[in-house]
Amino acid sequence: MEKPAIRFRRPAPQEQEVLELLEVRLIESQEQVHFDAQVVRHHYLQSSALVGEHLRYVATYRGEWLGLAAWSAGSRH
Repeated sequence: MEKPAIRFRRPAPQEQEVLELLEVRLIESQEQVHFDAQVVRHHYLQSSALVGEHLRYVATYRGEWLGLAAWSAGSRH
């Protein structure tokens, strides 16, 4: 059985602008308080505590924060 061909659609100019202006970056140290406050406000666990070494990223569009991502070291048992 043949697999269906994957269709590619070029983004419209408005969509392309969003893609070009979207930025994902590590937060700066002075942004950590804001980052933690947003996690506490929106995450279902209502905690921004990370264990061990960690990375915190923010996705921005025209300077506005749209999303957060954080990774931390796994726990050692």
